[in-house]
Amino acid sequence: MTSKTPQLTEYAPAVREPLDVVLGQFRSFVGTHCRAFFDALPTMVMALNRYRQVVFANQAIVTFLGHKAVEEMLGSRPGEALGCINADAFSGGCGTSRHCRGCGATRAILSAINKLVPATGDCHLLRRISTDIEGLDLQVSASPFTIDGQDFVLFSLTDVTHESRRRSMERIFFHDVLNLAGGISGLTEMLSEMVPPEVKGEFEILRTATNSLVDEVMAQRDIAAAELNELKLVVDRHDTLDLLRKLRGFYAHSPVAQGRIIAIDPESNSVTVRTDARLVQRVLGNMLKNALEALPLGGTALLSCKEESEHVVFSVQNPGHIPEALQDNIFHRTFSTKGSGRGMGTYSMLLLAGSYLNGTVGFRSNEVEGTVFYLRIPKTISTGQDDASSISA
Repeated sequence: MTSKTPQLTEYAPAVREPLDVVLGQFRSFVGTHCRAFFDALPTMVMALNRYRQVVFANQAIVTFLGHKAVEEMLGSRPGEALGCINADAFSGGCGTSRHCRGCGATRAILSAINKLVPATGDCHLLRRISTDIEGLDLQVSASPFTIDGQDFVLFSLTDVTHESRRRSMERIFFHDVLNLAGGISGLTEMLSEMVPPEVKGEFEILRTATNSLVDEVMAQRDIAAAELNELKLVVDRHDTLDLLRKLRGFYAHSPVAQGRIIAIDPESNSVTVRTDARLVQRVLGNMLKNALEALPLGGTALLSCKEESEHVVFSVQNPGHIPEALQDNIFHRTFSTKGSGRGMGTYSMLLLAGSYLNGTVGFRSNEVEGTVFYLRIPKTISTGQDDASSISA
């Protein structure tokens, strides 16, 4: 289209600037120092005029689309440049068909043009490459700006296709594995009363292992959801001593507890709290597993709960000492003293406590007291989710 002749549209305006005007805008844009700056960015960036046409694109998106030069894209609209299969579904091109009404890219661009405010969105499109169809998931943002008295939109794109697919596969995995493991766990519970005495011990090991498997899968699902801010709180009233007893009962027969003792401090306080018991036990469970793994045979992990004004403090103590050289890295996401593939436990304590329980986690470790990990939470959790986490050591 080489004129501003009105065109039919089912959504966004179809009119375009003539190509000679677009080329003038391109020269105006690259005549500043902006070109070198945007070409240095790894993020894919386009500059659009008020008719949503490309007047500049940086090297990142030129390379991504397989072009040799930005000039090949000038005058097109984002969907046309990306090869969206709906870009030619209506005579006006990208943004003008009924399919474009739900496009996060078009919505963000129109918001920047019409409302003069930055906007973001998600764009899920099918693009045609030669004879193949490819799905593309993009996070987009559009911001209005002015150069030499001319209004433009800075349009940036982040390809999250692989991340989106990973998240989708992850959800399917957790769903299917939990269904399978949950079914096995339910079957072992149903058969527990029918097992002959001579194999009762072996069956209890099987049942404990099955329950542990379900718990581990759920723990990983919770961490994944928490990192994406998708974890939902289930808040109710609970007694702190009951929480400790349930925690001890769950881990008493686990393999890591064999030959070791889990005790509850007799001076622990019984306090009614309003919180998410599942997440509290998830945090304390990681503390307890770490303590049990550090214990020698015959050693004791001590669980405790103390009331502190409007808060309660849970703690897990073991006699081992963490060397000072390791203490600063304890809560890092992949740090572990137990080899590669470990380290999520302490990180998840921080994540769940700080972002969901309105609490803090910390530890102290010395040769006299041993190592004490603690969780401090309010007696009544707030309705909102606090994203600020606090660590003390």
